Amino acid sequence: MNLGEANLRTVNTSRPALVHSPSKQSVTASDDFYSLSSGESSQDEKSTAQRYDTPPLYTLPEPYRKKDATDSKKPTVRAITQTPPNLPQTGPSNGSEVHNIKRKPVSTESSPTYSDNEVISPPTPGVDDTPYIQFAIEQLTRDEEVNQALSSHPPGGPNRGSYPVDRIMPDEQFRLQQGIQPGQRGRRPLEPIRRMSDSSREYYSTRVDAPLLILVQVNAVPATPTQDLFRFPPLNSLPKPLRLPSLIALIACCLLMTTAIIFSNIWSLRHDGLWQYDGVGTSRYFVFQYLPQLLAIFVMIWVFVVQNALYRVLPFSMMHSERRAFTSGVMHTAALFPSNYMIPNLWCFRHGEAVAGSSLIIFWLCLFTVPLQSCLFQTRYFAVDDERVWKWTVCQPVGWTLLVLYILLIVALALLAFKLRRDPSGLRWDPRSLADILVLFQRSNVLADLYGSEVRAGSFGTPLQKKYTLRYWIAGERSSDIFHGVQESQAPLRGFRHPRRSNEKRPSAGEIQPNPYDLESQRPLKASTLDSLQKDVHSPRIRYQWLPWFLRDTYVVAWIVIAIVLMIAFVVVSFVNDAVRRGFVPLLPSPTTSQGFSPADFLYSFIPSFIGMMLFLLWQPIDMYFRALEPFAQLGGSTRGSPADESLLIDYTACLPVEVTFKALLAGHYKVAWISLISLVSATLPVLSGGVFTAQYFIPTQEVRVAAAMSGYYALVVFVVIYSLSFLVIWPTKKRRLPHDIRTLGQIMSFVYESYLLEDAAFWQPRSKIDLVTRLLGRLTGDSGSSRYAFGVYMGRDGREHLGIDRLHRPESGEMFITTGMMK
Repeated sequence: MNLGEANLRTVNTSRPALVHSPSKQSVTASDDFYSLSSGESSQDEKSTAQRYDTPPLYTLPEPYRKKDATDSKKPTVRAITQTPPNLPQTGPSNGSEVHNIKRKPVSTESSPTYSDNEVISPPTPGVDDTPYIQFAIEQLTRDEEVNQALSSHPPGGPNRGSYPVDRIMPDEQFRLQQGIQPGQRGRRPLEPIRRMSDSSREYYSTRVDAPLLILVQVNAVPATPTQDLFRFPPLNSLPKPLRLPSLIALIACCLLMTTAIIFSNIWSLRHDGLWQYDGVGTSRYFVFQYLPQLLAIFVMIWVFVVQNALYRVLPFSMMHSERRAFTSGVMHTAALFPSNYMIPNLWCFRHGEAVAGSSLIIFWLCLFTVPLQSCLFQTRYFAVDDERVWKWTVCQPVGWTLLVLYILLIVALALLAFKLRRDPSGLRWDPRSLADILVLFQRSNVLADLYGSEVRAGSFGTPLQKKYTLRYWIAGERSSDIFHGVQESQAPLRGFRHPRRSNEKRPSAGEIQPNPYDLESQRPLKASTLDSLQKDVHSPRIRYQWLPWFLRDTYVVAWIVIAIVLMIAFVVVSFVNDAVRRGFVPLLPSPTTSQGFSPADFLYSFIPSFIGMMLFLLWQPIDMYFRALEPFAQLGGSTRGSPADESLLIDYTACLPVEVTFKALLAGHYKVAWISLISLVSATLPVLSGGVFTAQYFIPTQEVRVAAAMSGYYALVVFVVIYSLSFLVIWPTKKRRLPHDIRTLGQIMSFVYESYLLEDAAFWQPRSKIDLVTRLLGRLTGDSGSSRYAFGVYMGRDGREHLGIDRLHRPESGEMFITTGMMK
């Protein structure tokens, strides 16, 4: 604090005022004394008292700086006889001259005078009395000079000289300058604060009992670190399924499939079939009736893994790209995991991702490879060396169709590998869990656009036309503070608010309110809407209003009834009167043509496999949503909360099918483990159902009938029963209900946009995924044990209550309010 230009004069006790003079010496004031030193001090005094010669901070206009030489040499305290036009009136004065100041404060009834000969106590050497001066000047000049400055300057460009007192800075960059660590609230005792440049200052008036604030306009500026690759690695990290070796391996498998199909087609035409038929249930029967679709389903599961990883990375890659004018819609429309496998998803084309969108459509088309593989090989009666035998042959139309599909799949994978090589992901590591996503938005300035979205069950409306970018940033043009995250370029960093005018209502302590914006109506929220938000966060109806449509009570009951009824009908029809063993009339021509096509064999192979494939795809969204909902179920399922390794670090949506089962079993999440296991077991349905039926010639009756291979049929019945009864497990409990969907980044971040969780030290610029996990699982400074997190009503950074994720207990705000009800 620089007071080199200020001299105290007689101050009316009811209306304090401050008049400045050009003196360069400091005046020290505290609660119990005032000290004053003359410019003509002796050498003895200089040896016992420390002078502070600081440059001027506040300069009055030219008419008020003209004083005679005697006044500038001898500091005195005089009555104010005339008030400058730009300073408020201080009331009448007695016109008496006061030469010295006593230790006691000025009385409220009169202004006593003291002789010039009275000795003034020198300041204590080595003690910084700047905080006392700051406090005194704040109390004397707050209402007069601040209001005058705010009324004379617009909020966007205040004059640096309009207010001579530095304020406390709230943002993380400036909090660190004050020694406040990330996640720590409050402020240290008043200390001298370094000045900021004129272009980076904005001032703001608050209540006397509120924390002193300075609102510094610091914009997010793109940065490109060229050194220290350990702290700032290249932003091209990809999940393992999308890395070049994994994609090359999958392309190699597809090439082997195409090679086998081409060989089978050509060999079968030139050599009258492939292999001699030796009956049902033999090893050759397994090779031609089960192995092709078994290999096809293995390739499709691998494609599903690649597709899941692509969904997880694509939103971040689009925000990292510089070719798009607006990317704010990505946060609200780009899904982080697939939720529908039966119809193709076209959202990539809406965002200009033609390569990714085309790849996803080809992945969907390749679903037909499994039922087509089941009818690839048929039996035909050949005449070989004047001897007629049954041999396995290839259905040529099916074979060439499969060849086209696998070539398309190879092309899609090659284009995808090229795209991922050309367009970096913008990520430092794979965002597999909630914690990984929170790190990317820890200092984001786009969260204000999500205000009030945590209680909306439907769409967030038309997103604002803004450009959100994921990359390295610096806080201001001259800053060296480099960080990684999602920001709106050339916009103020998170934590800065526009200053209010002096005539606006100021918030009470701890209630610095944001500027909430309604994305749907494209205008700021009204006061009634804010009041409604506070009511909604405590409403059980809002808290538990959403589930995926196929997991709602009505649909789950329907799935259970349909599955059990169809299972019973399947078993009864199969074994009553021994119908499957004895066979049935195909009602279609059964002879195989020269192209290897048999209408009966094709129908009773393709249709059962296609039905089995539909059942397999029907279970995939159920499995994926239970994986995605499990972290929220752990956060909101108990009033005791959950540690990070059982909630924020759960990465089931990014795991392989078998990996999910083992991880969930070890963590005690048995429902997720079973549902994930059934997701893998259901892959046997299209494999077995496509190979159990074949047209056979029954000699006793001299007719062709479609009969089943009983060994495969028994296995099919077992898996059908397990699959049908598993619908009883998917009944959703209350803890898996949420206010809205969680497929997109915007929907996930709506639960934390005002949470102090983003300011915790665990999320403060971790260098790697290992660093993040270590922080979350370790004991933070000041904690009595490992931190626990919960989903409920928390006190946000804006002083309002919000619904979402935060630490279960904070010393400043107490425990969260968690509505559990009757949950299992």
